[in-house]
Amino acid sequence: MTMKRAVAAGLMAIALGLGAGAAWAASGTALGVDPQAEADKDGTARVLTVGADIFIGDTIKTGPQGNVQIKFSDSTELVVGPNSQLLLEDYLLRDDQSAGKFAINALSGTFRFATGTSPKDSYVINTPTGTIGVRGTWFDFNVDQVTRVVVYRGRVIMCDKANECVSLNDSCEMGEIDDQEAAVIGKTTEVSDEQRQSFQDEFIYGQNQTPLHREFWFERTRECFNKEFEPNFPNRDNVSKPADEPEDDCTVGSLAEVPMPLAGYAFPVTDVAAAAPPCPN
Repeated sequence: MTMKRAVAAGLMAIALGLGAGAAWAASGTALGVDPQAEADKDGTARVLTVGADIFIGDTIKTGPQGNVQIKFSDSTELVVGPNSQLLLEDYLLRDDQSAGKFAINALSGTFRFATGTSPKDSYVINTPTGTIGVRGTWFDFNVDQVTRVVVYRGRVIMCDKANECVSLNDSCEMGEIDDQEAAVIGKTTEVSDEQRQSFQDEFIYGQNQTPLHREFWFERTRECFNKEFEPNFPNRDNVSKPADEPEDDCTVGSLAEVPMPLAGYAFPVTDVAAAAPPCPN
């Protein structure tokens, strides 16, 4: 099967603060980029703007308010958060639009990643302390003196420089790779209050997803960082209506009406707006 290198044709980059009413471009064109984001290639930097492409060999850099959200043609999703740097090392796209290889080098900062439709052994995420392998996964990770990963869905395999590996298999499970080893920390819901507070500060999108386009929201992330978290959101199982409002079986609202201050709770879309038929006009 012929393989061709392609990034620009299969990429969406969405800005921090992109309006909720914006439509996805069918071709995968860049829809918006926060001004505090640039791509550097061979020593030449360019500011990422609406319509910009990202190429193999680009190092993406963001400032304190920067945020670049990227969707590839195989449906892989990648967020480069504030004060972060990431090198797109390779992206080989097969004729069937699956990735033969997807390799990035997360140099520093905070990131979000969701696998697409490509074979899971196609993905390679390098960090200064080791590598991250994925198996049908949603996860956030941070790169500083150590690499920390929290899994929301699927499985992550973390390996140190000696290729000694551990796996994270459960929702809300966290692990880290330092310069000595890869290790499982455990469930974030079961750590000490002090540790949990530290993780809340570190994993910013686990606490609040409002900076992200809803395409990049993950389900129930906030529950991983709050002990005995109780939902307080109108979903299909917990709906309160004014006494004078007639009962019906239609949906409570639309996606556009999800209260943004509660977005960090990240309830599944099916629990919020798509759980029931739309209300009749």
